[in-house]
Amino acid sequence: MSAGEIALLISFGSLLIAATSLGWNIYRDVIRKPTLRVRLMVGQIAHSTFPENLSRVVVTITNFGPGKSEANMLLLRKTSWWRRLFRKQILAILMPDDDPLSGRLPAPLDVGQKVNLTFRFGPDLFLLKDFSQIGISDPFGREYWCARRDYRRARTSYHEQSRAA
Repeated sequence: MSAGEIALLISFGSLLIAATSLGWNIYRDVIRKPTLRVRLMVGQIAHSTFPENLSRVVVTITNFGPGKSEANMLLLRKTSWWRRLFRKQILAILMPDDDPLSGRLPAPLDVGQKVNLTFRFGPDLFLLKDFSQIGISDPFGREYWCARRDYRRARTSYHEQSRAA
């Protein structure tokens, strides 16, 4: 092998490494965005300073990374397979309570951080309305929705706890 062929082989190898590095940087910085996960539950807050247990609906938003993100706005939607097919989904914006136990939106989130938004039981709670999911929007304009089974469980649990009270 001559010196020219070795230099050409080394140049081709360095070109391959540089192209791989460029592709990875574009994927990491442009294409791959942080992911938020939304969970919904109904529970009670028990503390020694409270005379009784406080029932609350809790929406938990967690940043699964990569990188920082921000939870901007709570959304509600009524959807099913036929509503999606005919583009008849119903969307609504949910304004968080002024509950002192609740987090605030917009909430900047590092990787692994979460924010808990609490809602008091009441006659105008969103679980009593005809929606099927709750979600959050992020700064990139994407929407993340809780699982439908979580929403159904929370709705059932809310009805059970409100009847018991």
